[in-house]
Amino acid sequence: MKKTTLLTLTTLLLCNICKAQNVERWINIGEGTYQQGFIYPYKLKLSVPYGVRSIEDIKQGLVAIKIDLLWLPNTTEKQAVNKIFSKQLEDHYNNLENYKLSKNLIAHFLKKLPSTKRHDEWVFVYYPDVGAKLFIDDKKVHHIVGAELNRALLQSWLNNSPVLTSNLFSRLLKLQ
Repeated sequence: MKKTTLLTLTTLLLCNICKAQNVERWINIGEGTYQQGFIYPYKLKLSVPYGVRSIEDIKQGLVAIKIDLLWLPNTTEKQAVNKIFSKQLEDHYNNLENYKLSKNLIAHFLKKLPSTKRHDEWVFVYYPDVGAKLFIDDKKVHHIVGAELNRALLQSWLNNSPVLTSNLFSRLLKLQ
């Protein structure tokens, strides 16, 4: 009886530790190349936790999302990276006034972004109640706070263009 109780308690403790660390089984649901004007700065890979199937929930940021970026140009200077993300955010804010109110948060985020070279990988992990965290080389570089900023960042990828959107959701679209 004692061994069973100890095993059960150990299992529950390990499950709680895993949940507290937001450990998920990520499933790749699609990938595509992000386009900004005539520039293709990076490729995207969209992943969600196992079992998530609602495209609308993903688009609205109601579920956990992982986005892997693979940089394409030989080099991208810090100023160019900032310009890419600044434009990306400005284009996808709900309105210009909210964008202006978030200038400090955006500036703080942009300040954390480094220059890149070809095949650099960045990982954005988004949780609805926590916001997004940016990891470069498995190190957390920045925690993006602010609902408007996180929403604009997600929308810039998930609704950039009909082609990219369908490529990012290709696995779920096949299931429907």
